[in-house]
Amino acid sequence: MNDPFAEPSDTRQAILGAAFRALCEHGYANVTIARIGDEFDKSPSLVYHHYDGKDDLLIDLLEFLLDEFEASVAGGPPEDTPEAEAATEMAPEAAFDRSARDQLDDYLTAAVEPAALDQTHAPDARFVTVMTELRSQAANDEAYRDHFDRSDRVFGEYLERLVREAAAGTSRDGTGTAGDEEPVTAAQVASTLQTFATGGMFRWATTNEGTWVADSRAGIDRYLESVLPLVETDDSGGES
Repeated sequence: MNDPFAEPSDTRQAILGAAFRALCEHGYANVTIARIGDEFDKSPSLVYHHYDGKDDLLIDLLEFLLDEFEASVAGGPPEDTPEAEAATEMAPEAAFDRSARDQLDDYLTAAVEPAALDQTHAPDARFVTVMTELRSQAANDEAYRDHFDRSDRVFGEYLERLVREAAAGTSRDGTGTAGDEEPVTAAQVASTLQTFATGGMFRWATTNEGTWVADSRAGIDRYLESVLPLVETDDSGGES
């Protein structure tokens, strides 16, 4: 994937870009403020001036990336502003200018087979590994846990919308369901996909053999094909 901080607009973005590059190069365990400072083209002392420590900086990095993703999938901030330019860099419009079903496929592939995605905006193998390392910190760090609570909500809402849009084009009867099957909500399907992706990322990042990927993808794809015709597609379905 392209460096989302290639053209920082202010000191904060420059520091976050340095943290992003150092993190991808060294991994969570080996990244330090000093190594982040080595990636910073200004005085490394500025890093210490803005952040209390490594985790404080990395959580701000996660929050910034999530803010830009959220702005992009929500339509983005007003045009001709630094925020709009940053959102375009973090998550180009082309990343979402595809069918809902294709976006769901990309989301699932990124979790268990990131090397299979060749788009410049798609997460690569190193990024998936780094995100898995950072999510692991939430087991014992409340600040990371708070971030990933929010991240799950943001991605859950995004997936719920994609599920509803993908379901709208599937074969169904006049009630919005297929045959006599019980309907399901878009939120239920989104939660299932999110749990699959989170578990898949951990398995992919912590094992050497990828023989399980094809079977796992086949299973989740079969689930989607069978469940999409059952999804309630009106605005009241699946909202919480």
